[in-house]
Amino acid sequence: MKFPKFLILVFIPLSIVLFLDRFHYGMVFAPGSLVYTLYSAYFTDIVQPFGLYFVLCLLEGRLTWVRPWWVKALIVFLIPTLMELLQGFGLNVLGRSFDPFDFFAYAAGGLLAALLERGALARLGFWSSLAPNSGVGSHPPVGKQD
Repeated sequence: MKFPKFLILVFIPLSIVLFLDRFHYGMVFAPGSLVYTLYSAYFTDIVQPFGLYFVLCLLEGRLTWVRPWWVKALIVFLIPTLMELLQGFGLNVLGRSFDPFDFFAYAAGGLLAALLERGALARLGFWSSLAPNSGVGSHPPVGKQD
């Protein structure tokens, strides 16, 4: 893995953790407002799967089955979904209340991360450089095939 890619993959989840730790939304948004309610209910449900997606990108070199974007997106959806379902059965696993709308937030976080990786980050020259002959990012450019 190229060093700039490694830095980006470490920076994204780390910045999310620091933001969630330091940002006190009660000081910015008026309590009871729509923005306050949406932020407190769903923001972490979107950004945590988003960050986890990029943690999984760090594992691509060791776990080849994690390389496809849809595998990472599925994992970052299924982990919090399982915890949410356990909350629905009364087991408080990293939360205390069941909210079916959280499933949409988990999916949105994973899909937004996949879009960022496959869109903007894929345009960076060093991004798709995985292990040789990995089958991912190693195909010849369009029009250059024999």
